[in-house]
Amino acid sequence: MVDAAPESTRFPLAEFPRLRSIEVFPLPDRTRRGFVLRDPADPSINPIVVSDGAAEVLMLLDGSRSLPQLSAALLLRGASITESQLRGFIGRLDEAGFLEGPRATHRSEQRRAEFLTLPLRPAVHAGGAYAGNGPDLAAQLAAGYLHSDGPGALPSQRTANAPSLRAVIAPHVDLGRGAPTYSWAYKALAEAQRAELYIVLGTCHTPIEGHFAATRKAYDTPLGAVPTDLGFLERFERAWGHDLFAGEISHAGEHSIEFQAVYLRSLGLAGENAAQIVPLLCDSLHSLVAYGKSPRDVPLVEAFLSALQRTMIEDGRRMTLIAAVDLAHVGARFGDQWSVDPARQADVRAADREMLSLILAPDAEAYYANVMRDRDARRICGFTPIYLLTALMQSEHRRGELLRYTQWVDADLSSSVTFASATYS
Repeated sequence: MVDAAPESTRFPLAEFPRLRSIEVFPLPDRTRRGFVLRDPADPSINPIVVSDGAAEVLMLLDGSRSLPQLSAALLLRGASITESQLRGFIGRLDEAGFLEGPRATHRSEQRRAEFLTLPLRPAVHAGGAYAGNGPDLAAQLAAGYLHSDGPGALPSQRTANAPSLRAVIAPHVDLGRGAPTYSWAYKALAEAQRAELYIVLGTCHTPIEGHFAATRKAYDTPLGAVPTDLGFLERFERAWGHDLFAGEISHAGEHSIEFQAVYLRSLGLAGENAAQIVPLLCDSLHSLVAYGKSPRDVPLVEAFLSALQRTMIEDGRRMTLIAAVDLAHVGARFGDQWSVDPARQADVRAADREMLSLILAPDAEAYYANVMRDRDARRICGFTPIYLLTALMQSEHRRGELLRYTQWVDADLSSSVTFASATYS
């Protein structure tokens, strides 16, 4: 029987409205005032634009105030909005998918159930962050290698005595901005001895149930699927002693590993008749490590590192680790009250270079302390995977080499994202 109950009854507005973990940033068009609301975890939720004045409401939606209390707080702040208007606005936020509550819970459960039935993890960002069909994607990737900021040539034929690479750092920014920088890392991988397994440590831009999560699903791409090594994951899960798949739904919309799958498949390094991958999404260390402490003080993190290292050693195959990471995120879009002018760009570049020297040394604790020296003011969007990779390379006494550092700055200087490619032999 179809549920004929009206939506307002099936999904009543929460008594204490709370904004979900979403992105809120100013409109990129400086001629218009307002904010964009976007859910990075669920690409099926359409971004919406709200007025400049709505910022006052959004800041109060922390789940601690009822509708009458919200209305009273806004009046004290000088906002001219009636309780009826406020209810209408909050209701629209809920309908759009941006509030916690019964509707969001229903949507999340439905989305999780649908994802778990899929045979593959879909290429959800194809046609947006990168070209959506094989020929156009191949052309886009080739252009990245040949770009003036790229290595300047397509990957060469692998020689019989090619060295192996133990690890690489690659971006996870969209290919429109990042393809030339990706190309440095993937040209090096293509020309190195093939790995028998690629372990991808991906940034997750939203909280993960269990803090670290794998998926059993192959990652689909416009060039074909990249299978997951289920046996390795099962052995790793047993060694870690925690549920590695509790947060599997985080893979549904997250892009960081998807972009690596595209490159690995394009080069024939992973896929049919090639290597498999181990896709591991990582939560932010900010959610795990108390201020003043080290990740090594957190049993969950220490156990994750130890179990991964032990599983790799016991497996015995030739493996390459990939950290799918970006670096600094600064400027108005990310909450700073300043533009990314040349002086700011120089400051960010110097801070990034200092941080990268510790990553490549490698010195995991010094890297973590460096980022936390100013409480991660640059918002390093790869904080956790970089720490894990640095710790693993440090334990193996492997130094890294920086291939390319890129500082992308928006034309209006409102924001900047930095990213890099590096290798460890």
